Amino acid sequence: MNRRLAGSDASLNVQVGNDGEGGSQWQDWLEDEDSDQAGAYAEKDEMDIRLSLLTKAMDALNDRERDVLVKRRLSEDPVTLEDLSASYGVSRERIRQIEVRAFEKLQARMRELAKGKGMTVPS
Repeated sequence: MNRRLAGSDASLNVQVGNDGEGGSQWQDWLEDEDSDQAGAYAEKDEMDIRLSLLTKAMDALNDRERDVLVKRRLSEDPVTLEDLSASYGVSRERIRQIEVRAFEKLQARMRELAKGKGMTVPS
């Protein structure tokens, strides 16, 4: 460590080679061409917007629809139709119908909210 600190400072503008157009500098080699910070920021911004739309759209669902949809589609470890049917005392088919209906209501509400924000919405 002391050897590195005792060494002389070098400028990043030092010429490294001569490629016919004035040569290249050390700083030319430092750029991370794979990094797209603007793109990453735009993706994060869009994800935040979508998450806020999802949160607002969930208000359109009743408690049972919200619970079924969250447990079946939005959870890391989805609950089975069998488990939900046992907890609600209805058939697996009824849980499936509730899930489909809740998803359709959620999609419709998210489209409304997205149009209200001026976002383009696929059909």
